[in-house]
Amino acid sequence: MAPPGVEAAERVRLAAFMIGLPLDHPIVLARLGILKRLMVQRGWIEGQNIRYLVRSSNSDPQTLATTARDLVGETPDVIVAGSSTETAAILAATRTVPVLFSTASDPVGSGFVRSLERPEGNATGFSNNEPSMAAKWVDLLREIAPGTVRIGAIYNPVSAAAGGVTYVEHLRRSAKELGMSLVSAPVSALSEIEPALAELAAQPGTGLFFPPDSFTFRNARAIASLVAKYRMPTMYPYETFVEAGGLMSYTGGRDESDLVMASYIDLIFRGANVAELPVQFSRSFELVINEKAAMALGLTIPLSLRVRASRIVS
Repeated sequence: MAPPGVEAAERVRLAAFMIGLPLDHPIVLARLGILKRLMVQRGWIEGQNIRYLVRSSNSDPQTLATTARDLVGETPDVIVAGSSTETAAILAATRTVPVLFSTASDPVGSGFVRSLERPEGNATGFSNNEPSMAAKWVDLLREIAPGTVRIGAIYNPVSAAAGGVTYVEHLRRSAKELGMSLVSAPVSALSEIEPALAELAAQPGTGLFFPPDSFTFRNARAIASLVAKYRMPTMYPYETFVEAGGLMSYTGGRDESDLVMASYIDLIFRGANVAELPVQFSRSFELVINEKAAMALGLTIPLSLRVRASRIVS
């Protein structure tokens, strides 16, 4: 008996992917493997009724537009974008091919969709972080480091979601409610991060937050090492930073993204209109704390955080 998707497929469908990480990166290999298995469960079998095309911009801003145009030129049935950066490049190249973002932290503010419930364009997808989470990030940072009186927000306006503006404003309001101030510290290169940290560290009681940003994510290890050097308590939007030695992260579960991508690709292949597929958000959230980093800062992880933590890295 033929798989359930075969009857619906009159031709081999092409699912294209544009990512910023190298194609042999462990995260890329793992995510693609999971998605392909989920597609098999829906009747889409590689080599029979579906073909995959994966391209990487290698995190190079100079090749983003070219890679996006080349991918659109392959006339795929759907394009999956790895982050907000890739999504923006693809949407600049096409407003007709269905585009799915596997993570976009501020899709409305970035101009990807008109509304979350009804995108109305050629893009939709999944988001595991969104600006209103700023209140939670600020609360958690103050809870683990009660002496924090101001927060420095470091991001790259070119690659951060919506240029970082929406997140910074939400962070500013949340910090103000707790009697703290916020200092915006935009950077454009890795070499600019240490001078920004040195300037922020000159004021006692400063904590840090790195808004969702593909640039800082790609440089997570280097950033975590620099932050440790300047000894400031820091909240991150992804556990990748904590695994690299950072203090703490709070984020929506990304595993749900794979399910959304597989489901939406399947629906689009079967005739669904991408403009009517709502943006999906994480239903579960993960708090990850690095105990060694806390000890290095002279911080004690309170019991209230220990019991809520999804994982404590030692």
